[in-house]
Amino acid sequence: MIWIIYAIAHSLFRAIFAEINRLYQIDAWQLTFVHAVCAILFLLPLVPFMNWPADPSFYSAAALVALIITVGIVIQLNLSSEQNGRTTGIAVPFEAMGAFAIWLAVDPGALEMYANDPLRLMGLGAAFVIAIFGLSMLRRHDINARTMSIMIPVAVTYAVAGVVTKVVVPFGTEEMIPAILSFVLVNYVVMTIAMGAVLLLKRRVDDTMRSPRTLQAGLITGMLGLMGYATFVTAVVMAPNPGYVSLTAVLVPVWLFIYHHAKHRNDHSSAAAALLVIISVVILVLSTM
Repeated sequence: MIWIIYAIAHSLFRAIFAEINRLYQIDAWQLTFVHAVCAILFLLPLVPFMNWPADPSFYSAAALVALIITVGIVIQLNLSSEQNGRTTGIAVPFEAMGAFAIWLAVDPGALEMYANDPLRLMGLGAAFVIAIFGLSMLRRHDINARTMSIMIPVAVTYAVAGVVTKVVVPFGTEEMIPAILSFVLVNYVVMTIAMGAVLLLKRRVDDTMRSPRTLQAGLITGMLGLMGYATFVTAVVMAPNPGYVSLTAVLVPVWLFIYHHAKHRNDHSSAAAALLVIISVVILVLSTM
C-alpha cells in the first residue's frame, strides 16, 4: 500500500505544476523545453546512483513514454495559461479507466483476481463512478466539447504510458529505484531533444527563452515536473494496477480548489463535489487493501 503515498504526492505535484503557467503565462512550447532541460540538470547529480538495464526495450519504452508525456505537457501548459490548472484534470477518469482496462489485457492474472473478488470489484466500480460524478460537479463550468476533445485523447495516451512504464520498470528488487531514476532521466532527455527540434521547426526559438521570467518558470516547473513524474513512475510500478494511480490524480482539482479558497480567489467549484472526489479516493484505497 506504499504506492498510495507516492500517488497522492504525484497528484499534489501535478496540481502545482498545472497552476504555474496560469501565473507565468509562458509560451507552452518554450516552457516544455526549458522545464525539461532544468529537470535534467536536477537529475545529473543522481546519475552515479542510477541503474542502466541491458534490455533495449527499457530505453525504447522510455522514449515512447517521453513522446506521449511531451504532448500532454504542452497541452496542459497551454490550457493552464488559457484557463486554469483544474481544466487539465477533467479527463483523469478516462485516463484511469483506460489504464485499468489495458492492464487487465496485459496481465490475465489480474482479471482472474477481480473475478474471484467481486467485493473488491464493486468497491473499485464505486470509486470510479463517484470520482466521475464528483469531478463533473467540481468542474462543470470547464466541461465543454473543445476541452474534452483535446483532453480525452491525451488521457488515453497517458493510460498507455502508465501501462508501458509498469511493464518495463523492475519491481520488488534493489534495482527498482535506480531504474526509476534512469527511466525518468531518459524521458527528459528525449523530451528535450524532441521539443528542441519542434521549436526549431516552428521557429519559436527567441530571446524570451533566456529571459529571467522564463528561466524562473522553467526551474520551478522543472523541479515540480520531475517530482511529479518520479512519484508517478514509482506509484505505477508499485501499484497492483496503474489505473489506481491515475484515479488518485482526480485529487488534482481538489488541491487547486483548496489553494484558491485559501487565497480567497474567485472559484466556482463546489465544496461538496470536492468532498465526493476525496471519498472516491478513500474507497479506492479501502478496495485495494
